[in-house]
Amino acid sequence: AAGEGYAMKQPKTKRHEPRPYHGYLYRMLTAQGKDSPDGAYGYLVADKMLGGFAVVAYPARYDASGIMTFIVNHDGVVYQKDLGEETSTVGGAMRSYNPDSSWTKVP
Repeated sequence: AAGEGYAMKQPKTKRHEPRPYHGYLYRMLTAQGKDSPDGAYGYLVADKMLGGFAVVAYPARYDASGIMTFIVNHDGVVYQKDLGEETSTVGGAMRSYNPDSSWTKVP
């Protein structure tokens, strides 16, 4: 199981500090932007994600644990993009699912 990412004992981190899983960091996105197929709207209703969900997965160490960043929402369509050397900054700052023309649909 440890080989699958289920280590028996993980190093201590700050409570809200993200920990990589298979070399990637993940973040829940609470809205979608104008470039998403259904247009812009928030997923949160009274602090609950009732309007949908989306996730971003980005390499914990660009060019070492991965290159591509991935986004997916409740429709299940996955997009990818190479965010370059600023991947950790851009990926960590993402708050909305917004696959504009710079993102590529994953077949």
